[in-house]
Order: sequence, then C-alpha cells, then structure tokens
Amino acid sequence: MKLFPDTKIYVACPGNSHTGGPELLHQLGSLLCKWGLDAYMFYTARVSENPIDDFYFKYHVPYVLEVEDTPHNILILFETVGTRYFQTEHLQKIFWWLSVDNYIKNTVDLLTERQSKSLMSPMPKFFYFQDSEKDIDHWVQSEYARQFVMLNGVHEKNIYVVEDYLNQEFLSKASKVDLSKKENIVVFNPRKGFEVTKKLISIASDIKWIPIKNMTPAQVQLLLSKAKVYIDFGNHPGKDRIPREAAVSGCVVITGKRGAAANNIDINIPSEFKFDETDKDLSFIIEKIRDIFQNFKTAHASQFYYRERILNDKVRFENEVAEVFHLKYRETIDSAALWQGYHTKSIEILRAINQKRFDLKVTFIVDDRIGKGQKIRGEFLTRQNHRNYFDIESNFIPFISADDAKFLYLEGRIKKFLLFMPEDFEIKDLFQKVQPHKDDVIIITIKRNSN
Repeated sequence: MKLFPDTKIYVACPGNSHTGGPELLHQLGSLLCKWGLDAYMFYTARVSENPIDDFYFKYHVPYVLEVEDTPHNILILFETVGTRYFQTEHLQKIFWWLSVDNYIKNTVDLLTERQSKSLMSPMPKFFYFQDSEKDIDHWVQSEYARQFVMLNGVHEKNIYVVEDYLNQEFLSKASKVDLSKKENIVVFNPRKGFEVTKKLISIASDIKWIPIKNMTPAQVQLLLSKAKVYIDFGNHPGKDRIPREAAVSGCVVITGKRGAAANNIDINIPSEFKFDETDKDLSFIIEKIRDIFQNFKTAHASQFYYRERILNDKVRFENEVAEVFHLKYRETIDSAALWQGYHTKSIEILRAINQKRFDLKVTFIVDDRIGKGQKIRGEFLTRQNHRNYFDIESNFIPFISADDAKFLYLEGRIKKFLLFMPEDFEIKDLFQKVQPHKDDVIIITIKRNSN
C-alpha cells in the first residue's frame, strides 16, 4: 500500500455502533492521526444525524460520510461492508478481517434476502475472492483469519497481520487488581456459547455464575476484577476482546475449541484450559473450575504468557501498522494539549504559538463544557461534525473534556500538557484529573516589567 503526500485514509466503520470491532477501527484512526496522516472514520449504516457512538467520541478522529475516489487515497474495509468494495473504482483498498464468522453470516444474509426478491433487484455484490478482486491487501486480526484467507487463495505476500489492543485506560485500572481479594465467581458472556454455559449452570448451581449483561464498561471491569474465572464457549470469530479483558483483570480463562480458540496463537493458554464443549459429559469442566477456585494462584500463574502478550499488544499493533504502510515509527513528540480551556489566557498563548513565538504544537484544548460536543457560540469558536473547535487564523483546534484528555494521554495522542501563567489551583486540577508525569507538563510564564 503506497502513501502519497496528498493521501487520505478512510477507515470504514458502522455508525452508532458500540462493539469490539468499531473500537479497533477507531484505534487505527487515532493512531494514524497521531502520526500526522490525513485519516478519517468513514461511517456507514448510521441511524442518526450524529454517527459517532458516545463511547468512541473520546478518540477524537475526524469523520466523513463520503470518500474521494482517487488513486492516491486508501479505503480500509472490514469484512461485513464488503459491498463498499464495488462502489469505488480508483481507491487503493484494504480488507481487514476482524471476524471471519461475521463475513460468512453477512454473505448468507445477503443471499437469503434475495430468495423472495429474485426478480425485484439484481443480485447483491459482495467480496468473494475472485480474480478481479486480487488488487487489494488483506489485514488479519487473528491467526484464525490468516488461515481463512490463505485457504481461499490469497497470496501470502498480500496478507499482513494487524491485530489490536485493549485501551490503556482499561489496562491502567486492571493493573491495580488485588488478586488476594478474588472471589469464587465465574463470569460469562450470555451472547457467546450460552447453550454450553446453561448446561454447566444446571450441573453446578451452587457455583456463583454472573453474566455480563446490561453493564457499563466500568461495571464489567469491576466484575472481572472480583472473579476468579471467565468462561467463553462461543465461536471466537477473531481475537475477542472480553476474554483478554478478563485475563488482564486476573481471571483464569477457560474456552472451547472453536474459531480462534482452536489455535495456540490467538488464545495462547495451556491446553488444560481449553475444552471440547461438544462432549455429552461436561462435568470435567466443572471439576476444572472448582480446582481453579482451590488453587487459584497456581492456575493464574500458568496463564502468564497469555497476559504478557496482551500487555504488549499496543506496541505490536503500532509496529504492524507502520510496517504495512512502510513507515518509520512516528510520534507527535511536540504535540501539547492546552489545559486551561476557553478564556483570555488561551487566546493569548494560542496567538503566540500560531505566530511561532513558541516551538509547540497545540493539538487539543481541554474544556469540559465545550469539549463534550454541546452546541455553543463564542468568539473564535466553530462547530463541525458535532465537535467544537477553536478557529485561530483557519487553524482548527478541537476542544476535548478532561476525561478525554486523560484517555488520549494514556493512548499517546497527547504528549504534553501546556499551562500559561497558571494559578496553583489550575496545576493541582491537572494532576488530580490526568495524573501526568511531571516532565510532561509545560508551564509558560512571561516576566513583567516592574515599572
């Protein structure tokens, strides 16, 4: 895939959707923005005027609803929007296989829909590994996906491993879990392999089974921090997020042997924790759970390498993306977020920076009221795509909330925090809300003449 000075990169993503796949797509968009590339989320299948799901607003990636179909631009498609492949002629295209099973289900659904409408409209087009579709690269999020695309004739030179990672905010909280306070709880996702889980519950009703259902991300994290075991007998269409969240939260993970769980790369736990859920007698799984309860420290230690790989996912992800775009590793080291929000201090320092009086690049302005995207009016303020910006001489700087500032700092999008002639309470406020390293805080003062 070739980048040009005027290349725009579009990351296709379902609008108004909160699942693991869209988070990975936003992670990619955020990384490309971090490296200074002209990247956009390209929202599809939106159900409201504002296509940004509330959960992904914090990534602050600009978006478009249409793409510029030129040979220099790049469109990254995930497998269930393969029909978009046929709607552009000139764009460079990438297929990112996040879920093999979802691709197959989506293809079946497209064909099934036409059973009763065979003469009402042409057959839908979808990606099907044809000779005419060999001009694209394939990214695979899992070993399971890599094996699938190779099985279907994609040449190895067109396959690139591009995985994903758990966001750093989650990992930061998970690192503080006290294993000594773990309880004899089994957590499960009722949308994944519940037929098997239901049988297990009937065998051992004395065990405390808790489903992840109608919970906020914070509530899920709290539950995983308490439990000793997480089970997942689903189809594992890729490297699922919740098993990894459970592992770094100190749970011992038990899976079946379907999809990505069948290999020792995507879920690299010892074989003693993977079971053939098709067996009629599932009592041996219950025995394993009880053994983990009794010998939790030993069982937890045996999954060390699984947790270690998850903790290194972000670095690996960035290296993989840099490799596929033939980029040397980039960091926006000079980027800074102005902490003090929208007032006269902000305007003064932003004017000075815009006039190159300081060697800094302000990429965000932190203001809780304006940064949450509410409609607002004021001098130097402008609004685009449901976000608020500070407009200084056609230089648009987005406003973000303090919570988003902390998130982007942990993600690496923000490298420094800038304060201009701050009061003590402003400095205290920054350290309380974000907890940045002291070397990442820049305080600018101007000496006044005593006369």
